[in-house]
Amino acid sequence: MFLPYVSEFVVFLSLKEHTLEEVLAHIVLRVLSPIDASIAFICELNKSNLVSNLGMYGTSEEMQDRYPNLYSLDEKFPLCDAIKTRRVVWINTLPVWPTEYPALVGRPVIPHAKTFICFPIEKSGTPVAAFGLFCNEIIELNTDIETFLKSIGNLLAMYFFSSTHQESTPNTSHSKVPKNYLANIREEKLSDRQLVILRMMSEGDTNLSIADRLGYSESTIRQETIKIFAKLQCNGRVEATSIFLYGLKNIG
Repeated sequence: MFLPYVSEFVVFLSLKEHTLEEVLAHIVLRVLSPIDASIAFICELNKSNLVSNLGMYGTSEEMQDRYPNLYSLDEKFPLCDAIKTRRVVWINTLPVWPTEYPALVGRPVIPHAKTFICFPIEKSGTPVAAFGLFCNEIIELNTDIETFLKSIGNLLAMYFFSSTHQESTPNTSHSKVPKNYLANIREEKLSDRQLVILRMMSEGDTNLSIADRLGYSESTIRQETIKIFAKLQCNGRVEATSIFLYGLKNIG
């Protein structure tokens, strides 16, 4: 029953060059409609064994901010487990996260979500990313669904993680860093508070956790992050983190 959806996805990818957001939207709205998917995201593993969020479709920025944006591969999170074990992580107990993931216990759950699925994306037999999705129904793991999801993962690997596509795609962590990123930091265009927020953001803190640690409101932190993105001329947390981490290695 899933073959037509895989075939349609192949056609969609072949028609033109798509952004990551366009692909994720198509996956949620069309490709994964048989399992009632409502949210999809991709996280990439870098050479430092850090897993960063590349993009998400289907939920608000406020909800996204309540989850880390950067993970160490050694941390106990489903997407880290999927990459390390090279297997599908299947959780259909939502809105309750399993106790084996204590860092998630008590965190806000995506509204209406009942199942969370995460699986590795591999390139040449090596995990390079993780694909995650939330479904509005309880989905039981079976061979057909697992094969279906792995097919989607293989297509994503070929589309976004091939050496030729990475050079031209602006929606992965390989996206080009603005040429003036060193000047932005050297000339101190960021305030002291913004630099602190940027550092905490690069460590994976959410707006809410930054607000709690610094003693500001979440709204204040959100406004500061918007100013940071504007000053660094970047499109969000992933690019801002890349600029900060790259700057640490190259300034001085």
